[in-house]
Amino acid sequence: MTDTQEVVNELEQDEAQKVIKSTEGPLKQMLVEYVGSVLRPDDGQVTVEMIVQTLASEFPEFLLVVARENWIRGYEQALNDVENVEKERKQAVEEKLEKKKSKKKKSKKKDDE
Repeated sequence: MTDTQEVVNELEQDEAQKVIKSTEGPLKQMLVEYVGSVLRPDDGQVTVEMIVQTLASEFPEFLLVVARENWIRGYEQALNDVENVEKERKQAVEEKLEKKKSKKKKSKKKDDE
């Protein structure tokens, strides 16, 4: 698969995730119906993006809390990733040093014999 095909597939998946497939649960159904009545999409389909836009304009403090939490979790994950990469690099350097030491020891034993 080419890079272009991969990007197209990712975009299609993102687009598919925006569409609400079912309205199980009363809160979800209420949101879909409310946003549909406010925005009146031509095709009658309410997307997640539409719900976010409506919440942003009518209930911004809710979205702000969600965005802040998402940012904090992302930042924490980035810090964890950096820490793990540093540990892996340190371990790789230590392994290389150990290999060099063992080669030197073997070489020294051969020289002594």
